[in-house]
Amino acid sequence: MKSAATIAVIEAAYAVDKATPEWLDGVVGAVAPLLDTGFGVWAALYDASKPEAFRIGPFGGRGVPTERFELLKAGAESLPYSMIERTFVTRTCGTISQLLGPSFFEGNSIVEVFEQTWGIADSIGINAQDPTMHGCVLGVPLSKRKPVSATFAARWSRLAAHIASGFRLRRQLAHTLERGLTGAEAVLEPDGALAHAEGAATEGPARLALRGAAVALDKARAKAARIGDPDGAIGEWQPLVEARWTLYDHFERDGRRYYVARRNDPQVAEDGLTLRERQVAGFAALGHSNKLIAYELGLKPSTVATHLSAAAKKLGLSGRLELIQHLRASRDLSAP
Repeated sequence: MKSAATIAVIEAAYAVDKATPEWLDGVVGAVAPLLDTGFGVWAALYDASKPEAFRIGPFGGRGVPTERFELLKAGAESLPYSMIERTFVTRTCGTISQLLGPSFFEGNSIVEVFEQTWGIADSIGINAQDPTMHGCVLGVPLSKRKPVSATFAARWSRLAAHIASGFRLRRQLAHTLERGLTGAEAVLEPDGALAHAEGAATEGPARLALRGAAVALDKARAKAARIGDPDGAIGEWQPLVEARWTLYDHFERDGRRYYVARRNDPQVAEDGLTLRERQVAGFAALGHSNKLIAYELGLKPSTVATHLSAAAKKLGLSGRLELIQHLRASRDLSAP
C-alpha cells in the first residue's frame, strides 16, 4: 500500500464542501485503487440512530455493474435488525464471513446470485461510524471467503475514523451557511503559524496543540511522498485535535493553502456524564478499542481509560464491559 494513496483517502474524507453524491464518489474513488480486487468498490451512507428505523443510502460505487448494484441495494435494505447490529452498529472492519458467520450464507438467495453470477463469495466491510450512529459503510467484494488480517483491520479502522469525521463535519456544515473560513475557530498556515483564533482556540494549550497538529499534517504528507510507510503517515494525521477540532485544507482563490480548524467532536445525548465521558463511552459501545478511541478523539490511551473508568463509576457499574452492556441496552443495541 502506498502512503500517498492512504493520504488521498483522508483528503477525500475532508472534501466537505462537495455535494453528498460527489463527496461519496470521491471517497470511493480514493479507496478503490487500494482495495479493488476486480469486482469494484461500493459505499453507502446510513443512519442507525433509531434502531426501529434504520435507513441506508444514498449509495455510490466504482466498477460495480448496475444489475449488481440494484441487487446489493435490495439486500442491504432488507437486512433484519440482528444483522444490521452485527455489521453497521458494533463492528468497524471485517469480512461478511467473519462478522456474520456461515449461517448468513446458508439458503441466502441473494448470496447465491452473487456467487453464481459474478463469482463473489465474500466481501470486506469497512464501517466508518461514531457515537452519533450515523456512518458510511464501504464494501469490497472478494472471490473467496477469508478474514482480514489484524494489520489490515487496524489500518482501515483508522482510515474509517477519518471518513466518519468528515461525514460528521459535512452534516454539521449542512445546517449552517458557514463555508470556507467563516465560522472556523482557528486558521493556520501549513507551518503551524496561527492566522486566526477565536473561542476555545485562543487558550494557550489549545493554540500549541493546533500548531502541532498542523505541522504533523504536513509531516504526514511529506512522509507519504518520500517513503512507503502508510501506517506512519496515517498516524501523523488524527481525526481530531484535543478531542475538539478537525483540521482540513482550504485554498484561497490565489492558491494559498490554510488549515481550517472547526469543532467536530461527536455530540452525544446527556446521561449524567461529562461530554468527554459520553463520547469515549459511546465509541467503546461501538466495539472500538481504547487505542482506536484515542486516535479518533486525539487523546492519549491512558486518558481514554480514565474517562471510561469515571463513566462506569458514576453509573454504578464495575468497569468497561458493564459500561458497554449498559450503553447498548439503553439504545436497544445489546448483543444477541
